[in-house]
Amino acid sequence: MTEIILIGAGLIIGAILCFHGYKLFRLCLAVVGGVLGYVFGSFLCSFIEGQGSALPELVKILITFVPALALAAASFALYMKALIGLTALFCAYFVYTDYGNLFPGRGPGKALMPLLTGFILGLILGVVVYFAQKWTICFFSAFVGARVIALVSAPYLWAFLRSNPYSLYIQDTLLGARISETPALTACFIIVAFTAAGFVVQLKSSKKK
Repeated sequence: MTEIILIGAGLIIGAILCFHGYKLFRLCLAVVGGVLGYVFGSFLCSFIEGQGSALPELVKILITFVPALALAAASFALYMKALIGLTALFCAYFVYTDYGNLFPGRGPGKALMPLLTGFILGLILGVVVYFAQKWTICFFSAFVGARVIALVSAPYLWAFLRSNPYSLYIQDTLLGARISETPALTACFIIVAFTAAGFVVQLKSSKKK
């Protein structure tokens, strides 16, 4: 039941960001900041416990929710100034989680390359959005919303498609057999489709103002 609620909430938040991000951009930026802060806190908890140190439940809550609230508040207050940093962090996380397996290497280097690549691309995208606001804000918010939708829906859609041998063949051909057990290609199609749709809808709605 909890999983269904989280999926529903993710789809609703993703749809709002994707199709109404320009109108609610400052609020959306705060939401994205809060999510990134929570992800950072969760990663920090996992890293600490991975070193053999058990954390009390209260400490876990503080480590995850304090950065989430702080980054959400900072994003809302700083607005466009926070956009560049948030975009860089978001892209670093996106490239690492979705396409980290495509990068060669082993050990720390394998994790560092996608993080750096995503961070640099995010910095460039953030600067572009900062100086060319309307079109790039529409695109950025549509992309973030599409990414959230893909995050909650791609694993389930991929589980359904895996029963079809043609789906496996297409993904193996395009991305290689080494990541055939992941929904990377499915997520990519969802992101492209919803980003395009959200971008068009937001541009049309913003012209009516």
